[in-house]
Amino acid sequence: MAKADIARTVRYIRTRLRDDEGISIIEVLAATMIFLMLSVGVAQATVTAIRLAGDQRHRVTALSLAASEIDLVRSISDPFDVLDRTPPLIVTVDGLDYTIHRTTSWVSGTGLDIPCGAGGTGNLQYKRVNVRVTWEGQLEPIAPVSTDTILAPDGRLNDPSRGTIIVAATRADGTGASGVNVNIAPNGGGAVALDAQPDPTNAEGCTYALQVNPGNYTVSLSRAGYVSADQTSNPSSSVTVAAGATVNAPFTYDRAGTFGITYAGGSTAARPTNLETSFINTYGVFYTSGPVPTTTLFPWSSGYRAVAGHYVAPDGTGAGGCPAVDPAEWPAATVGSTDLAAGVAPDPVAATPGGTASVNVPLATVELKSIPQNRYITAVSQNVSVAAGQPGCAVAMTYTFARISTSNSNSDRTILLPYGTWRLYTSTSSGGTSTSIGQSAIDPLSNAVTSGMVSGNQVTLDPRVAQ
Repeated sequence: MAKADIARTVRYIRTRLRDDEGISIIEVLAATMIFLMLSVGVAQATVTAIRLAGDQRHRVTALSLAASEIDLVRSISDPFDVLDRTPPLIVTVDGLDYTIHRTTSWVSGTGLDIPCGAGGTGNLQYKRVNVRVTWEGQLEPIAPVSTDTILAPDGRLNDPSRGTIIVAATRADGTGASGVNVNIAPNGGGAVALDAQPDPTNAEGCTYALQVNPGNYTVSLSRAGYVSADQTSNPSSSVTVAAGATVNAPFTYDRAGTFGITYAGGSTAARPTNLETSFINTYGVFYTSGPVPTTTLFPWSSGYRAVAGHYVAPDGTGAGGCPAVDPAEWPAATVGSTDLAAGVAPDPVAATPGGTASVNVPLATVELKSIPQNRYITAVSQNVSVAAGQPGCAVAMTYTFARISTSNSNSDRTILLPYGTWRLYTSTSSGGTSTSIGQSAIDPLSNAVTSGMVSGNQVTLDPRVAQ
């Protein structure tokens, strides 16, 4: 190769090498990213280490609080006085909140828990207590401090030849009803009267009858102003006690709510003297008799819908019952040439335990012309469908209206009735059906459509309004 060629080659290589001298921007960015990642990792590790160290200190404090709670539990001489902590206890130490949870349960001889409100296969032997402590800012993967102990009574609670009755009273919100008096009476099957009645229910709503002879017993509750879920002030339940077993008698029992009732039609129209009012909710239907101004009911938070008459829901096929008295059961339809909107029922109304609420009860208005003042009026329900979409009523209802005076002079009278179809009569005695009221004397004032709604002494009362 000529010297000139060699020189050109060397210059070329040197030129290329000069182009790669130093650090490019890409290399700088890559190095920076690696440094940042390492820095973040180191910082995260440092923060985690600091939090773990702090959490460990909090755990030591929580262990001390749990031990103190266990000591407190063990200082109580009667295991029946050791109950769940509801709500949990919050303790502040060095500016940090610690929450102490305590749960308890009786344990049978077979090692199974027998919680309040549930029976078991064995007698009560001892009480298990669990204490759990959590703290503010606790790391999620870290389990709370938890410790257990057991409490044994001074003597045997029962013997294999006898049983135990646990009585549990629960409020509408699911918490225990305390201070409820309990009476247990023998009801055959070898049952024997108890030497002493159980104490009133504790803060968990429970009380215990120990050393109970096998047999059938009736358990009843009582407390002033309280009512059960089936609207009974003194509910009762039958239980059968077996040797060596625990049986539960659960009740739903709470302070009654008072409902003030306002009937449609005001004070000038007459209401039946024996009018029934149906209070409907998801747990059933409950009835009052007579147009009473107030009634007391179990304080379900879902509340009640109030309708006049004896409402009974139809069966699964849509047959039977008496849905006609409920405006909500009347669908939209065309009656004659008038389009009627679907009936609307009052909204549910709820009362708090021991509180008050007001309900409105819809009624239909009927004017009766030239009725002797000394005659009683009787309305008898009919299971027919006169208007389009009208629901039926297979429940027999007979409602009576008082006479105005002893005078035999005639006057117009306005009466109020539940929705549906009725036959109207007058009589010299209450509830009598000796004389039918004539068609021309009957005017269903509250009906949106009156044509065809009266036939003989029969009138159909429709809650729907014109669209």
